[in-house]
This record gives sequence, structure tokens and C-alpha cells, in this order.
Amino acid sequence: MSIIEEAKTLGLPKRIGSHSHIRGLGLDEKGEPRKIADGMVGQEEARKAAGIVVSMIKEGKMAGRGVLLVGPTGTGKTAIAVAIARELGEDTPFVEMSGSEIYSTVL
Repeated sequence: MSIIEEAKTLGLPKRIGSHSHIRGLGLDEKGEPRKIADGMVGQEEARKAAGIVVSMIKEGKMAGRGVLLVGPTGTGKTAIAVAIARELGEDTPFVEMSGSEIYSTVL
């Protein structure tokens, strides 16, 4: 005997990515990195430097329209970039790309 039941909608699933847990740089009021905060762990010197960049952008003291992070694979560049974007607010666009996607010297 078959049982027919009404399907229930659970709502739209939330998109979960490898960096969806990051909410910010995890810095205190003085700009010092907390050990574990806002989804960030470690990379304390990089987080502190990123905090300086965020402050400069918010104060209008940074020229240019982008920030380029470079380094070996797996060192946290994307995580820092996501944290910077989250610190700057919802209106800050975040576009992840690799060097192989750049075909022109003009961006």
C-alpha cells in the first residue's frame, strides 16, 4: 500500500561557501587582532595590516579603487579579502579572481 503525503517546503537553502563563516577581521577597538574572532583564526599580522587598510579606506586616505593581495597558495588571501569587504559593509563589492583570469593590463 502506497502512502501519499503532502510535501513541505523548508525554505530557500542558504548558500554556504568556504568563506561564508567570516564576518570581519576580528580586531579589537585598538586594531589589535583577537585570537579567534569573527570567523578568523591566526594570521594576526595580516589581519592587523588589513585593519589599517580598512581604516584608511573609511577615512578616505587611500588612493585607487582596489586592493591586490599576493602570496603562495593557501595562505589566507581570500579569507583576508572577504574579511576586509565585510568590515567595509554590505555595499562593498567583493570579486574573487585568479591571475589567469586577467588578460589585460587595464582593469
